[in-house]
Amino acid sequence: MTSHPPEVPQTEAPHGGTAFGVMLRSLRRTARLTLEDLSGASGVSVRALGDLERGRSRGPQRRTVDALAAALRLDTEQRERLQRLADAGRERGGPPSPPYLLRTVPDFTGREHELAELQALATGTRTRAAVLFGPGGQGKTTLAAEAVRRLTGSFPDGSVCVQLHGMSDSPLPAAEALVLLLVALGHPPDRIPVDPVAREAVYRATLATRRTLVVLDDAADETQTRPLLPDAEGSFVLVTSRRPLAGLEGVRRIRLGGLSGGQSATLLKRILGAPRTDGQSEAITRLTELCGHLPLALRIVGNRLSSRPSWTPARLVSQLADEERRLSGLVAGDLAVRGALALSYGQLTEPHRLLLRRLSLVPGHDTGPDLAAVLTGEDPLTTGDSLDLLVDRGLLEETAPGRYALHDLVRLFARERLDGEEPESVALNVQLRMADWLLRSASAAGRMFEAPGAPEPWAGAIAPFTPRSAAEAEEWLTTERSNWAGALPLMYAAGRHAEVLHTSRTLYWFSDRWSQWPEWRILFSHGARSAAAVGDRAAEAHQLNCLAWAHGVGAYQYEPAEQLARKALELAIEVDDEGQQAWAWSYISGACLRLRPAEAAEAAAKATRLFEAVGDTAGKAVSQRVLGKALRESGRAEEALTLHRTLLDSSAGDVPGLNEYIQALLRHEIANDLLALERWPEAVAAYRTVTTPLAHGNLDRFQAQSLTGLATALHHCGELPEAREHLTRAYELFTAAGDTASAAETAGAIEALG
Repeated sequence: MTSHPPEVPQTEAPHGGTAFGVMLRSLRRTARLTLEDLSGASGVSVRALGDLERGRSRGPQRRTVDALAAALRLDTEQRERLQRLADAGRERGGPPSPPYLLRTVPDFTGREHELAELQALATGTRTRAAVLFGPGGQGKTTLAAEAVRRLTGSFPDGSVCVQLHGMSDSPLPAAEALVLLLVALGHPPDRIPVDPVAREAVYRATLATRRTLVVLDDAADETQTRPLLPDAEGSFVLVTSRRPLAGLEGVRRIRLGGLSGGQSATLLKRILGAPRTDGQSEAITRLTELCGHLPLALRIVGNRLSSRPSWTPARLVSQLADEERRLSGLVAGDLAVRGALALSYGQLTEPHRLLLRRLSLVPGHDTGPDLAAVLTGEDPLTTGDSLDLLVDRGLLEETAPGRYALHDLVRLFARERLDGEEPESVALNVQLRMADWLLRSASAAGRMFEAPGAPEPWAGAIAPFTPRSAAEAEEWLTTERSNWAGALPLMYAAGRHAEVLHTSRTLYWFSDRWSQWPEWRILFSHGARSAAAVGDRAAEAHQLNCLAWAHGVGAYQYEPAEQLARKALELAIEVDDEGQQAWAWSYISGACLRLRPAEAAEAAAKATRLFEAVGDTAGKAVSQRVLGKALRESGRAEEALTLHRTLLDSSAGDVPGLNEYIQALLRHEIANDLLALERWPEAVAAYRTVTTPLAHGNLDRFQAQSLTGLATALHHCGELPEAREHLTRAYELFTAAGDTASAAETAGAIEALG
């Protein structure tokens, strides 16, 4: 507890009392003992007890405190608090030291938004209390200390602070905290009421007549905190807690998360100094990432490097990069990330500990109640409540409504606890059960986009997610895509090849809706490997073709796309599958298009003939569109225009849900043909038919290309302002799609327009 201004000694109460004496008197009265009773039980004389309570004896020896604690039947935490007050009272060489002091740090970094909000609250008139809450290690106490420093001028009656020990096994009771606060506020110790309700009334009346800043550090819960809050005027109370203390009325809650990347780097540089960080920006950035931008972890890293002058940041990066060693490396003296997390973990019930441990098995970034319930066997509603509790305890983050994520370091801690507290066989069974559920659910969702008669997912112990509509299926597949994709290597490693192939086949048509998802490369690569593992050459050819599509169409990686398609072609010829031969030639054509257009045209023609032979009209439409592009790239734009118009007029492509998409692609090709022929007004009209959004995902790049072509045609028509407008939008879309080369080219075109 600390008091400002310093004229009032912080462990010595006015009128001769001491904090130790007031605490002893309060504990004695709570135990309903007279001085004579306590003397008889402890062996300490009545006179000595009276001197202690009145402050005539500054601080007793440890054996006296032990005797008093035993007589009062104090628990370990209460005994330690009483001993700390006694130790402080015995100190020599000046005024007694405070038992609790908020310490500011010279390298404080960031949190300007939170400090500004606290400034507005503290100097306003409506809200008289704020709760700084968040996970352990986010620097709540450090921020509170900085707030006290900056707000000193707004509180002429000073500031007081009390440590509530909320994360200990025995938090400081509100009644005891009131004693410490009242003593620090200058209240005569012999007039502090014994009755807790009366004591609270005196405390609030004292705050109401002053402008004092009160800090309640490390609050456990609402019951402990509520009696320590002020009334609607006068002083201001700042509470720090790992919990939001949602039950408190009339308080503002401010959640602390990690620092930004820039703030994290700045903090490390301030701790280490310029000579240690110059030329080390890459290593510093990597260290901030390995720390998860957690202030405690950053402080530990900075302190470790400061204590080892010969170490470079890069050396510590190599040590912390190993996930199994990272938490052990994030220790500096008495600072440890693992210890901070263990405090929160230790306060959970076993069912909540079980959930936290098993959340470390989730392959993706976040999860919902349905998937989390699979990990524990609880129902989703109960699991949802448990997830919310973990959020309140600062061990989980709610990234979006109903979506929950572990901080990287919490995930490592949870995995450590899983390895230490559950048999490996149990953890593996849970992991496989989760992976099985994810792929069965993905298959059930994928069936909504297949032709009628698609096979049902395989049977399992837990019912999969079953969508009621295509929209619901798409939402689930989108939300859970990092999880179902992460389940693929788990199922493959378990030899569940039939299930991997089933998932790949049922997501085949859906994949075209979001062609640029990187998850398709994971899906189809595992599909190809599973097909090879079971010796199904025809299935392997199909999966390799799908993988070639994912590389070429989805990622613009044309060289690997061509290699995969040629391997698929070999297998398809081996098993005499003309359909897969046709798709292989089609993907070879697309991969060759930019560098070898004549070869691309030849491959597209082969694909077209094969598609005709097997009666695949959708495939024929795709190959003919690619053929048209190859003709245009070969300088035969007129032939390309004729072909693309014929395709559009015939409305080719009868795959359910894809007609609109295919027709938009054809209109885009027609516009490109007209642009190549320098028929500017016709090109403008053609491009305007393809610039509206389509019911497919990841089309930023497609729309950007259309806008760039439209701008080029408009430029030649003399419509410069509109051309500039479309180029600006195209630049934004290319950037969003991650196509930096096209974005740079578009920026140059904008600059050329002036």
